[in-house]
Amino acid sequence: MSSSTETAKPCPIGRIGTTLGRARCRQPARIERMKQSLAAYGQLTPLVVVPVREGVELVDGFKRHAAATTLGWPTLVVAERRLDETGQWATMLLLNRGPSSMTTLEEGLVLRELTKTGLTQLEVAALCSRHKTWVNRRIGLVERLHPELLESMKLGMLHPGSARRLLSLPPGNQLEMAAVVGSAALGPRDTELLVSLWHRTKDPAARRALLSAPRASLVKHHPESRRLPVDPRLSPEGQRLCRCLHRLEALATETSRRLRAPLPRKDLDMLGSTLRAAEKAASRLRTELGSARTTAGDSESDGSGGTN
Repeated sequence: MSSSTETAKPCPIGRIGTTLGRARCRQPARIERMKQSLAAYGQLTPLVVVPVREGVELVDGFKRHAAATTLGWPTLVVAERRLDETGQWATMLLLNRGPSSMTTLEEGLVLRELTKTGLTQLEVAALCSRHKTWVNRRIGLVERLHPELLESMKLGMLHPGSARRLLSLPPGNQLEMAAVVGSAALGPRDTELLVSLWHRTKDPAARRALLSAPRASLVKHHPESRRLPVDPRLSPEGQRLCRCLHRLEALATETSRRLRAPLPRKDLDMLGSTLRAAEKAASRLRTELGSARTTAGDSESDGSGGTN
C-alpha cells in the first residue's frame, strides 16, 4: 500500500469513476441532505481519488459525487492519491470512521473486499486497528444475510441491529421474519425476542400463529416488551426514560413471580453470585428512583411541575 502527496484540482464529473461504489449504500435521504449542503455551502472538502487510465477512480466522497451529479455540476475538486487495491479499500474505511459516516453494512462490504485481496480477517483487523470480532461480525452480516435484505439495508429500510438478529434463521425464513418485523415496526430487541420464540416453537402451525400476531406473542411471553402510551409532552430523553420505567415495572413483576415460585436449592446455589449482583443493582436503582421521586415532589410542591 502506497500513497503520495495529495494535490487538489478540479476534475470533470464525467471522468470520475465509481466502481468502488459497489460497497457503498445509495440512500436517497442522505444524498438529499448532501444536496442541500452543497447548494448552501459549496464543496468544502475534495473527493479522494486514485488515477486510472480513463481518468480517476473515486475512493471517498460518493454522497458528494451523487449529489453534485443530481445538481448538474460539471466539475468537482479532487485530491489524487496513489494507492494499490488494498490501500483503496483501507483508505475508504479510515476516512469514514465517524459515527454517521459509514453504515454497518458498508463496513461489512468494504471488509469483505479487503479479504478478497488476499488478507485474512486477522490481518484486516490489524490494518484497520480493530478487533477481529468487529471484522468477523460485519463480514458475517454480509455473507449470511439474504441478498434481498442486503438491498433493504442499503436503502436504509432494515435496521442493522434487526438484520443481525435475523442471521440465525435460514435465508427463506429471514425474508418472512423481516416482513413481519417491518409491518409490526419492531426494533432490534423485539426482533431478537421474536426470533428466539420462533426457534423455540417447532410446530409449523404455531409458528404461523406467532408471526401473524407478533406483538401479542411478545407480550404473552415477554411482558416487559409491552408498548405503553408515552406522554407526548415529555422531552425525547423523558420519553426514553418513561419506556424504560414501563419495562422495568413489567420485568420486576415477572422476576418477583419467578423468585416466589419453588426452585431447586441447587439452582439457587448456582445463581448465588447473580442474585447478589442483582440485589446490589436493585439497591442502587432504588436510591436513584427515590432521589428522582424526591426531586419530582419538590417540583410539584413549588408549582413548577407539569400542567394538569
